[in-house]
Amino acid sequence: MIRYTVVSTAYRLFAGIFLVVINWQIATAEGGGYWRLVISTLLSYLPALAVPLLLRRVKITGQRLSVLSLLYVAMISFVVSFLVENPTALVVANLFMWIGFFALEASWESWFNEEKRRQDVSWASSVTMSGNQAALMIGPLMAPVIIEVVGTRGIVQALTAGFALVAALSWPRVGAAAVTDTEAEAVAEADAGPPAKPRAPLRLIATFALIWPVLGAFNLMLPLQVSDRGAGLVTVAIVDACLGIGVIAAGVISARTKLSSATLSKLVIACAVLGGVLWALPTGGTTVVAMALSTFALGAGFGALRIALREYTATHYDSAVTGQAVAIGNATAIPILAVVFLVFGAAQSLVWIAPFLLVIVMSCSLQGLRTWKASLKI
Repeated sequence: MIRYTVVSTAYRLFAGIFLVVINWQIATAEGGGYWRLVISTLLSYLPALAVPLLLRRVKITGQRLSVLSLLYVAMISFVVSFLVENPTALVVANLFMWIGFFALEASWESWFNEEKRRQDVSWASSVTMSGNQAALMIGPLMAPVIIEVVGTRGIVQALTAGFALVAALSWPRVGAAAVTDTEAEAVAEADAGPPAKPRAPLRLIATFALIWPVLGAFNLMLPLQVSDRGAGLVTVAIVDACLGIGVIAAGVISARTKLSSATLSKLVIACAVLGGVLWALPTGGTTVVAMALSTFALGAGFGALRIALREYTATHYDSAVTGQAVAIGNATAIPILAVVFLVFGAAQSLVWIAPFLLVIVMSCSLQGLRTWKASLKI
């Protein structure tokens, strides 16, 4: 589990740097960055439709799939290093990069499930999630400093080497591979039986469908808003990091307190409203501070929601139902994002409202799911 934690954390560090650099290049390109970044964001979620279907046909372990996906990501990153001055080409390349990212999201979970049999699941989950979130927070902060030294092309080439190194460190040991192959064959034999047909409730799907739109709306509005306010990539990194700090804070608080679902919903909505008010403050000398506090509040609310959703699904639904809800929810996220971007395309200066509003809707959706589930037991 130690190796898994190290390599998954390193991957998220490099992925965080890559995304903030590419989004900034697209958002600040001449000729208008809004619609180009909208197209890039929507295209980046298309793999959510196809990747899960393809992975179901792949009969290899999560660790080996992680290695192959990391090598693919390294290859795409190398190609991107020659396209950093071409925003249109970056939009296309970003789509192919996200194929690898979505494959890795699935493979990391599978690898964790393979490792957890020898570990305390609660402890391992806490450590890996904390490490991953810290890496996502630190990565964007490092980007401006590295760019000052090696330039945009240089940082992407360095990331290529980083992804390749993580793949090498993730390579399965011979002994471990033999054991895992046996397990994979057992799983394949079990799959030969009648396939289960889980049915995820619509309310559960609707809640999962809002996770990616929140992140997508935030990733769209952040570089655009920061650029419009006359700030640079350093500000983007600081504000983005505060979102991660908020998520970590939510995790620490959630682990030490047991709030009722109604109280949690109210606190999440309060965080979203507070964050929106802070972001709407007039620009001035305290702009960076206000934006940082705003995204911290957003991260705290969103992080608390994700933790509550994971805990609730683990308690009330089996893995098959949860998996179906996640898959359908990810597919539904694309039209939701498209509608959000089209609506705010007519008022681009107000695009910052989207992530705060979506967190409020997601909170209401989760609370509605709890209420509906409780009513079935009466």
